[in-house]
Amino acid sequence: MKLNLRLPVLSCAEAAAVENAFIRENMKLGWTLMQRAARAIAQESTAFLGRKPSSVLALVGSGKNGADALLAAQLAAGRSTQITVVFSNQAPTSGLPLKAWLKVKKKARVVSAEKLPQLYNEKFCLIFDGILGQGFHSPLNAQLARLIRASEKLIGLRIAVDLPSGLGDGCTGPAFRADLTVSIGCLKRPLLTPKAQKFVGRIRVADIGLPLAETAEACSTHLALAPLSKPRSAQTEKRRQGRVLIIGGSEAMPGAVIMNTAAALQAGAGLTTTALPKSIQAKACVAYPEAMWYGLSTDKHGALSAKNLRAIAALLKNKDALLIGSGMGPHSIKFISAVVSKCTADLVIDADALRPEIIKAARHAAVRVLLPHAGEFKRLSGKKLSVVAGEAYARKTKSIVVLKGAMTCITDGTHTWHIPFGGPILARGGSGDLLAGIVTSVLARRQTLGLSALEAVELAVVWHAQAADLLKEKQGEEAVRTTQLLSGLSLALRQR
Repeated sequence: MKLNLRLPVLSCAEAAAVENAFIRENMKLGWTLMQRAARAIAQESTAFLGRKPSSVLALVGSGKNGADALLAAQLAAGRSTQITVVFSNQAPTSGLPLKAWLKVKKKARVVSAEKLPQLYNEKFCLIFDGILGQGFHSPLNAQLARLIRASEKLIGLRIAVDLPSGLGDGCTGPAFRADLTVSIGCLKRPLLTPKAQKFVGRIRVADIGLPLAETAEACSTHLALAPLSKPRSAQTEKRRQGRVLIIGGSEAMPGAVIMNTAAALQAGAGLTTTALPKSIQAKACVAYPEAMWYGLSTDKHGALSAKNLRAIAALLKNKDALLIGSGMGPHSIKFISAVVSKCTADLVIDADALRPEIIKAARHAAVRVLLPHAGEFKRLSGKKLSVVAGEAYARKTKSIVVLKGAMTCITDGTHTWHIPFGGPILARGGSGDLLAGIVTSVLARRQTLGLSALEAVELAVVWHAQAADLLKEKQGEEAVRTTQLLSGLSLALRQR
């Protein structure tokens, strides 16, 4: 099966048309695609759960999504797993749904839809929603609406197969409330609408080998990391592996710039120089001796002062990428503006540097990458964070904008790539500082890696998100520290 570097964002109708045309050429492909989809759903579900389930519930409709849910339940199950099946209408009697049911039937307990409330006191590890699929058009009939409402009282991790039942082209709910949605074949556009967010939970996308053309709006896959899987050239040396300059920190906020540096180092930068307040230089040097630490003077507010500009100009001369903004505070705005106005390297702007006047001052940078969360994007653009607003701002400023959120996306105003990895484990102070350091490290060696600036940013964001996924799988989402994510960067490359 040939996998895709990126998968398109398509409407349900567009996705169905591609799949139907593909299967029409070879009817046996239908079962193959269904097995691939089910395998991906099972893998994502057990990774989300963190173990093999002891009990699984499948809510099964009459179409292919119901068959996907049956097969996913079977593949997720261990030898002793109890599988319970609730059919929205009746058990399938023909076609691929019947074939799927026959694979599960001997191990399954069947409960009628009318008796679903009897399951409220049971605790299921996984609940698969395969009631409706991408062919659904509203409104919901009364019977299915009752079933979906009744399912809200079930206990367990809730997995939507392709889309939560009740969502579709032009359909915004009511719908099954999922903790995880595994979109099959491509990223379905209805999952991205604002009204869908309360139903979809986390989103993952399963590549099942459909012949899909890349579109301007797409989602990234783990193949974005492929350039880092190749051996480094035997003739390389540290200056060809990215010369990074990081400027940041203040006496009040010393941690962010140190996390920038730790991430840049871990992400493979050949030479990393960090300029920060003298008062924290010694401790930083002990923590990460691989970096070159340059101590700068501060003003009465503890922020980096304009007295440092001559020293900064010298540091900038031979750098491939500059990161600025983390932990610098509002009193550093004039200093930051003066620094970025001199930058001709690739420039990554984060945190306190994300201000309109600073973006304007950075007009000589080879590439500008902005890393705003929702509040920072509002400060930059005056608009609420959205894909459309991000695209418009990227075009206006000729920048690459990383829109950080539940599912981060990156855009240069022409191409928009969603990153279906990561999750709430990243909802911690410092995760953005690590991302900034990783982005800068990869960007600094994009020439060596053979990547465009946008591709380099994509790789960095995918890498950061997949390291977060691995941390979640290993230690859960609660009792972890932000910097533990860095240990997952190496593992993310080795497991692919």
